[in-house]
Amino acid sequence: MTEADCLNFCHDKGFDWKENGIDLYDILDRVSCWCCRNKNLKELKMIYQYLPEYWQRLRGIQSRIPEPMKGKGKSVFELEERFEREIRTESPKNRRR
Repeated sequence: MTEADCLNFCHDKGFDWKENGIDLYDILDRVSCWCCRNKNLKELKMIYQYLPEYWQRLRGIQSRIPEPMKGKGKSVFELEERFEREIRTESPKNRRR
């Protein structure tokens, strides 16, 4: 079975992965390990936009470790500034925040 098959099977059996009414599979590629440094930038931006409590927790983690979340120039704080710039330049119909 593919990942999609497995997810469909779970949904058919009544299982879902929601947080604050948001289907996590609608915004994330994978729903495990919200604080993983392997999260891609798209997923991190979705966390920033839709799951602010988790973003605040990422900020707390980043404030305690010297290494940037995603490498040089990509700390959680720098990513937050980047995401804000991107959101401001997106067309209004694409904004979700």
